[in-house]
Amino acid sequence: MRIPRLPVNTAVPVSPFDAFRLVCTTYGVKEMAERIGRKPGTLWNKCDADVESHHQPTLSDVIDVTRESGDMRVLESLNRLFDRASYDVTPGAVSDAALLELLCKVGSDSGALHTAVGTALADGRFTAADLLAVRAEAFDLVTSVLCFVQRLEGLVDDAA
Repeated sequence: MRIPRLPVNTAVPVSPFDAFRLVCTTYGVKEMAERIGRKPGTLWNKCDADVESHHQPTLSDVIDVTRESGDMRVLESLNRLFDRASYDVTPGAVSDAALLELLCKVGSDSGALHTAVGTALADGRFTAADLLAVRAEAFDLVTSVLCFVQRLEGLVDDAA
């Protein structure tokens, strides 16, 4: 049985190491270690590792923790680190309610982007931190738009 996924709007740390730590501690390091076949002490060391430590999580650790938890925060952190974006292509419901929910998410993410830009410009200075905040909201908006379009693709009926 997989660990339940977190709500979509959960914060994503800038550092992939912080994201890995957050995912593991959110789901419980001991429980996660058991689920992925690692010793709890070893996983704790990997969670506490920083950029300079030899205890850093391996790619295999990241894959196992992400797959088991269904939590994409490490992937999202890597996307932001390399100025990339991704979106979930897992097929979902194509009901009217599901489409409306996705369309509302697009609107909500658009509003969050506008708020981030407004906040960044409010003091007359546009800082690197402001850019990171706007970029994060822009990636969220792009992701929600692509998810909406992907879900619409499920409605295509070529039989006509």
